Amino acid sequence: MSGRDVALDSLPYVDKEYDDPAVREQVLALIQEEMGRVAAPAMPRGQRAPGFGGSALLQKEYERVRGGDALPAFDVERYKLTAPGSDGDGDVDAWRRAADNAAAQLEHQGARQENLELLQRFGANAWRLGNYQKEALLRSIEAATQRCRSEGMDANRARKREQTEAAARLRDLEARWSEGVRQCVEIQVASDQLRREIEELEK
Repeated sequence: MSGRDVALDSLPYVDKEYDDPAVREQVLALIQEEMGRVAAPAMPRGQRAPGFGGSALLQKEYERVRGGDALPAFDVERYKLTAPGSDGDGDVDAWRRAADNAAAQLEHQGARQENLELLQRFGANAWRLGNYQKEALLRSIEAATQRCRSEGMDANRARKREQTEAAARLRDLEARWSEGVRQCVEIQVASDQLRREIEELEK
């Protein structure tokens, strides 16, 4: 029989040797000995951080975090509607920038108002639909989890049943093996004794 034809499996429902503290200590000692012989894989050292795909923004943010610099404060000045100061009364560009900013703010507020109206009109139904979809997803996940647990329990039950049914046969084979070993030892002892007697007679 080739090594590929051998199926190795533990027999926890049949083998009770591990319940013996002495056997357990011996097993743990063997495991520790094996772990001492096997070299643990070395942790990679000095690896460079992954690239950012040419994104200057990500690179800049990475450097900021690496340097421990604080995140810049949120700029709220652009959201204020301020007219140019008295020194800018004649500055057409300053007034144009202020007018563009006011137009942008008006557009932004209009979009906010539209979004609030849409939320008031459709938000409750969208919320209920979202909740329903999440509940359906949760039920699906729970059913899949329960199915996996049931499959695992069925596999363990089948394994226990097979091992329990085979336990009597295994015990019989083990007893016959022990008897065969005992007979071999007795034959070996008798053979050695007979050899010594023959050697004595030949002298």
